[in-house]
Amino acid sequence: MIVSWVMSILAVVILSIVADLLLSGKRMGKFVRGVFASLTILIIVAPLPNFFSGDYGLGDALVVDKQTDEVFLDYANSLKVSALNNATEDKLDAEGYKGAEVDITCEWGTEIKITEVTVNLHNLVMDEKVVHINKYSAITGIVSEYLGVDKGVVVIYD
Repeated sequence: MIVSWVMSILAVVILSIVADLLLSGKRMGKFVRGVFASLTILIIVAPLPNFFSGDYGLGDALVVDKQTDEVFLDYANSLKVSALNNATEDKLDAEGYKGAEVDITCEWGTEIKITEVTVNLHNLVMDEKVVHINKYSAITGIVSEYLGVDKGVVVIYD
């Protein structure tokens, strides 16, 4: 409620400034300025009777929309998962498996729980030191250890 009240005040002030700029130096400008000043005062005074009668408290102004919180949390969690994807890809690069693409699927509540990790090896380029190693078991082990998940959660495909 306070946000909409302040936005209303700002809107009237901005409209009055625009009208004043358009009508500056004209006789009608003084009249329009007076109308906008009166309108601004009315908007400022309008919620005061409710505030003093007890129908409205400052606690009402601090209520946060839970849907907005959920959207923000989903966005923040998706950024965390994206960072985990990139960090896991960097870890595989450091171990000699360049070009692997990691996609982590999670459930989030109070903490992020990794449900599946898919590793796409379509663009994989391996260093000489790891060419003769079974890439599937090695990558599964690296990803599982790095993310702290069970090896059964890691799915690898070409």
